[in-house]
Amino acid sequence: MAEPFRNMPPQPENELEIPEFSTGRILTLDQIESETLRTVARNWNACRGERRFPPRAAITPRGLGRTLRHVSLLRVLDGGADYEYRVVGDVQVQAYGENFRNMRLSALAKRHPKFAEGMRIFFDGVRMGRDPFGYRGWIGRDMPHTRFSYHEIAYFPLGETDDAVDHVLLAGVYVVRGDGKKA
Repeated sequence: MAEPFRNMPPQPENELEIPEFSTGRILTLDQIESETLRTVARNWNACRGERRFPPRAAITPRGLGRTLRHVSLLRVLDGGADYEYRVVGDVQVQAYGENFRNMRLSALAKRHPKFAEGMRIFFDGVRMGRDPFGYRGWIGRDMPHTRFSYHEIAYFPLGETDDAVDHVLLAGVYVVRGDGKKA
């Protein structure tokens, strides 16, 4: 992939300080730094074989192993009109402060509209593009209620055919605000 994201904002100069404004950048899978996310990517690649992306049934809890706690699985509803969280790992619950399991993005939008709007952009991107990608971001003072200060997330398409994505797999790692622990 060429460098279509070269105009993204730079990372903070000092990653130990919380920046004034949140920034982030889209990544190719090769640019992902987290070994956890690289492990999920290797699993996804192994499951897809010669296909563009694997079917949902190929991604199993056993196959995800230790990375399962970092994963969320969403079902695409009505061609992308909505998304439903089907599996939500405990790292995801810790990062966001609640369990979205069995919740639709539209219901989440009623309580957290900006969050849901941001998630929709990523979910639509992987569904329409039908290719995996990553995102790395630093949460600034402009988002004071966020529980983490840094995150790296990978989004993966899943589907029965290469023509349509029917599930989105995401995996994330987070640095919790305040103590620097990774979640």
